[in-house]
Amino acid sequence: MPIFCKGNFYEKISFRMESEFEEQVSILADQLFGVKSIYLSLKKKIKGNNIGVIPDGYLIDMTISEEPKLYVVENEIVNHDPFKHIGIQMLKFVTSFEEERVKIKNLIMAEISKEQKHLQRLEQGCRASNSRNIDNYLDKAVFSKFQGLVIIDEAKGELHKVLEKINANISVLELKTYKTADNSLAYEFDTLYEEDEEVTPIEQIESQVTSNEERMRRHERRAASDTIVVPAREEGFKEEFLKNNQWYAIRIGAAMKERIKYIAAYQVAPISAVTHVAKVKEIRPYKDTGKYIVLFDGPAVEIEHKKIVESGKSPQGPVYVKYNRLIESKTLSEAFDLD
Repeated sequence: MPIFCKGNFYEKISFRMESEFEEQVSILADQLFGVKSIYLSLKKKIKGNNIGVIPDGYLIDMTISEEPKLYVVENEIVNHDPFKHIGIQMLKFVTSFEEERVKIKNLIMAEISKEQKHLQRLEQGCRASNSRNIDNYLDKAVFSKFQGLVIIDEAKGELHKVLEKINANISVLELKTYKTADNSLAYEFDTLYEEDEEVTPIEQIESQVTSNEERMRRHERRAASDTIVVPAREEGFKEEFLKNNQWYAIRIGAAMKERIKYIAAYQVAPISAVTHVAKVKEIRPYKDTGKYIVLFDGPAVEIEHKKIVESGKSPQGPVYVKYNRLIESKTLSEAFDLD
């Protein structure tokens, strides 16, 4: 489906070669993953459990300096078979990763050393942490629990169904590329810390200006959060949130799944307030939608209602906050402020 914006038609590009798509991922790495990250397009074979496999790359997320995270990345295009190509490839990564961590760490360090920007980011992350040195800092990322990323130009239900069967933390990010007749490009993509709070209509995209400082502030707020706030209508709220102790079909950013400890319900108008909070027991994929179901660790508890201020913007989708700030704040807008 084409997009019409500011007098131009943007047609979606269908990639024929995976290498062309991989180039787009490298170009947009900071937008996808944030400026406190290092994306390495590193194709080197690893062979744990006698299974040879070549990842497309590695991502080190240092948004929270004390908790650097490593992702094994597979870049794919939609015409690749979700089972024979993508599913089996990711299963091989999961199987090989455990035995090849030392080799992976050495490969990553050698690649980072080749580019000054990457080395500077790693050093900055290390300095902001309590690590003894870069070697110790990189250990924290590489020797943590396996996390995988599939970056694809169009994610269909079959892909989510296949990945759901693999017992591992694997997330999917979509990156769609559009082009005009004069070869101007536009992109639509998921991010590592996906959140619907800032969704903007397509006709406003070219006029929207967000400073790097503001973008980083929002990014860090999400990364420091441990609570997801979901908008809820009355019927669904009573049946699912209160009665069944769950909430489903939620978009959750790849980097947020392991950070979320609580879920809060924002009841839409006429209540227009966050009214209940529950502790999270488990987050599972929801069918083949690419979204998630959150199971509660006991019934939700009513809290002092947190309304939006008169000029505030009510959540249209899931947003992230700190639990303590949410409980202590007087309004929902106040809960979104950073320390």
